[in-house]
Amino acid sequence: MAVLFLCCASLPAGPEAARAQSPAGSSGAADAFAGALALYQDRLYGSAQEAFADFRSTFPAHSRAPEALFYEARALLAMDKGAAAARRLERLQAGYPAHPLAERAQLRLGRYFFEQGADEDARRTLRRVLSGRGPPERAPEARFLLGRLAQRQGRPAEALEQFRAVSETYPDAEAAPRALYQVASVHLQQGRTAEAADALERLARRYPEDPKAGSLGLALAEVYFDLERYGEVLGELDQRRAALETQSDRARAAFLRAEALRRQGGRRSEAANAYQRYLERFAGSADTRAARYGLALLRYRREEHSRAAALFARVAEEAPDSAGVGNGDASADMRERAAYLGAVSRAEAGEAGAAAEAFAAFVRRFPQSPRRADAQYRRGRALLAAGRPAEAARVLGRLRPGEAPEGFEAAAEARYVRSRALREDGQNAEAIAALKDALAAGLPAEMAAQARFERGQLLLGAGRPAEAADAFAAYRRQAPEGERAAEARYYEAEGRYRAGAFQTAARGYQRYLDEHPNGDYAGAAQYGLGWASFQQADYAAAARAFERFLSRPDARARSTYLSDALLRLGDSYYARRRFAEAERAYARAEGDARDYALYQTGQVRSRTDDLGGAVAAWRELVEKFPESELREEARFQIGQARFQQERYDDAVRAWRALLEGGAGGALAAKAQYSIGDALYNAGRPNAAARAYRAVLENYSESAFASDAARGVALVTEGDASFGADSLNALSPDAAAEVRFRRAEAQYQRGQTDAARQAFLRFVRTSSREDLLPQAYYYLGTIYAESGKYREAEGYLRQVLREYPDSDRRADAAGRLGALYLQTRGDPERALDAYEQMQAFAASDADRVQARAHYGQGRALAALGRSADAEARFREATERAPESPIAQNARVARARLYEDTGRSEEAQALYRRVAEESRGAAGAEALYRLGALLLEQDRPEAAVEELRRLPELFAGFPDWIARGLLAQARAFRAMDRPAQARRLYDRLQNKFAGTEEARTARKEQEAL
Repeated sequence: MAVLFLCCASLPAGPEAARAQSPAGSSGAADAFAGALALYQDRLYGSAQEAFADFRSTFPAHSRAPEALFYEARALLAMDKGAAAARRLERLQAGYPAHPLAERAQLRLGRYFFEQGADEDARRTLRRVLSGRGPPERAPEARFLLGRLAQRQGRPAEALEQFRAVSETYPDAEAAPRALYQVASVHLQQGRTAEAADALERLARRYPEDPKAGSLGLALAEVYFDLERYGEVLGELDQRRAALETQSDRARAAFLRAEALRRQGGRRSEAANAYQRYLERFAGSADTRAARYGLALLRYRREEHSRAAALFARVAEEAPDSAGVGNGDASADMRERAAYLGAVSRAEAGEAGAAAEAFAAFVRRFPQSPRRADAQYRRGRALLAAGRPAEAARVLGRLRPGEAPEGFEAAAEARYVRSRALREDGQNAEAIAALKDALAAGLPAEMAAQARFERGQLLLGAGRPAEAADAFAAYRRQAPEGERAAEARYYEAEGRYRAGAFQTAARGYQRYLDEHPNGDYAGAAQYGLGWASFQQADYAAAARAFERFLSRPDARARSTYLSDALLRLGDSYYARRRFAEAERAYARAEGDARDYALYQTGQVRSRTDDLGGAVAAWRELVEKFPESELREEARFQIGQARFQQERYDDAVRAWRALLEGGAGGALAAKAQYSIGDALYNAGRPNAAARAYRAVLENYSESAFASDAARGVALVTEGDASFGADSLNALSPDAAAEVRFRRAEAQYQRGQTDAARQAFLRFVRTSSREDLLPQAYYYLGTIYAESGKYREAEGYLRQVLREYPDSDRRADAAGRLGALYLQTRGDPERALDAYEQMQAFAASDADRVQARAHYGQGRALAALGRSADAEARFREATERAPESPIAQNARVARARLYEDTGRSEEAQALYRRVAEESRGAAGAEALYRLGALLLEQDRPEAAVEELRRLPELFAGFPDWIARGLLAQARAFRAMDRPAQARRLYDRLQNKFAGTEEARTARKEQEAL
């Protein structure tokens, strides 16, 4: 408001002035006006405004009322109440248009509007000054302000018109030199340097006493600086600075030169030296703070961060002064920027702790700064770098969604850094959530990729491997050429492995090895490939992978992996019955893995009938590894080897020693049960019965209790001495188990009637809820096999109806399905039964589920629903692809294809089963393939397939007989009766009494 006070100083003031302008009023009016004026002169503007208002209200007709209105407006302007002041000044002009103060008020109001940026109000008011009847000395100032207004609004022609009018029409006015200076400024803005120079030279000639004329070169340089033409700034200063006379001009010129050098770019060393000279020669000048700030910026950009931080700190803490040309709108803004950049410099200098404190001080000192959120973000990063992750996480947490200020561009990055802080603080679950937030907020591409990688690492460590694998895959998709793409490929496979997706994991490991055969993770990938293959029971692939891992130069350095790889290599060969290779692999294992290697070596030797060598390996384990978890199992195996050598007494001694040594749990039960087996084989049935009874008495909850009961039943069957009393000597549960196992043994030996009677007695007398449904199931099976289907159905349905928790429900439903399908010819009920079987089977019981699907397919086929039947057969195959039921399902599907005219598909499927299966399904498939070829009039091809039946499927005479009959018919079709007769003779001799033999005789007689 400096201009305001200068203007006000030109007005008459004091009681003498008042008396000179108006007739004397009452003493009360004079005192009131004088009191209000005194308040104004003491800068008590609020009280003065009220006092002048009271004066006008009390003395409205007084001669000094216009003057009071004028002073009231000035007081309001001093309080920055422009709108109210404007109303007062307008009232003055409207009420007292001829009063000398009216024109002055109008000019003052126009200047106020100009300074406040109210451009339209300013233009309107200033034009009113020019159109008024006041003294002409106010016109130059009004025109000058109109020119500045046009200049500010981008109307250079209008600005020049006003400035020229001032300088040419009013050459003696106070505004004239300023107007010439602005003419030069407008020309420079338009790039018309010659006209600008001419205006400045006229300024120097016409107004030699004006401060601007005495420093013409400086003035022109200032103009160039405003236009950011720094080369011309330097040229002008170098040309004219010798003419500068005052210390302040020389200081300003030195400062401008340093600033121009810095902003020109590429001359940082010169700029730094210029700033340094300025600070040495002109310390305390108006631009000292700005010079220090400029030097600090140079230090910062030259990465002299510690020196820059010290300079920025001085700028931020020094008392206010001029902000300097081009360095901001106010000294306060420069202090704010210096405080911020000082903290940034500390961070860049690696002074993390000091940076964190500096950012915290900045936030406290400048709470409304637009840089506040960024300072918080950088403070969090500094705290993290200083090893204070918990504090970093708290600080960065204030920038979460909904809390960061609008427009804060690093919000996503802040969440990402917060995730790192949480991770370093051990808060992994929170770190995972923070990474998810950061990704959702829109991280920059490179950072987003890194965030996905780190999220994968955290998820893997948190036991969420499937999600981890997805995160690593997302990283690879986003950054396929990223520096961690190979690592992500490996960890994606590792995540799949840990999630149990072994086939996918194996592909991932192999892909890594194909792309990075010598990569940092090649050894680990080869090892992982071995394990993934091993878990899929692909032991050949597992062995190859482990061999390749062990052959790597870096395998020896991976001691833990090395030992385990050797063991798994041995296990892979063992599973493939390549026992020599397995033993060689186990022999290479060392250290902590040696006990397992010795145990497996014993197993290998046992499988190759080297029982002495097996015992030697197990004894070495027992003697050298007293703390091994396998020690007791090895002692058991020693007894087992003696048993296999038929050294039953030695086996019994070994197992009893194991029990006396304190073995417990399942191993103790197994040892006790095995003692019974050894004694039985040694011809000591009574002792065997006692051993089996010991299992029932001491280990009734073990898995060997049922086997022991079978043993008791076997040993004591027909032994009158082991009657009711002996059974009652056992616990009721054990006695019931023995009775059940006796009946079961009778059924398995083909003593069907005796078994039926025994099971009937059992269900009448026993309360064993775990055995009763099994007994009913056996009764249903026995009655079905003897053709008593009604009784069979009743018992099987009893299992389904009364024992909802029994494991036998699925089997019972399957039996019912077969009963309805095979003997009752009722596929609808069969389908219902097989669907019950599927429902009752455990979700992970793949073979039972496969049997259910297979039965459903057969029922649907019988109902003529071929498409549905095919789907069920496929499901059966997918459920248990390597099982016999899968092969049966394939044969059934091929028969469907054959029935529906899809012969090529049928042939392919028959051929596949015949190659893969050596069971009944394979025999049937080979026969049906030959029969289909014969039906297609391809007898030679039929004979080629069918002649393989006796060699490949010798254990299936029914299919061999059918195959021989089909071959004979094929030879007849080829008109080779002699060969057909030989086959007919062979059928009648080898398969006499069969339907095929009878058919052969009839067909032979018809030849």
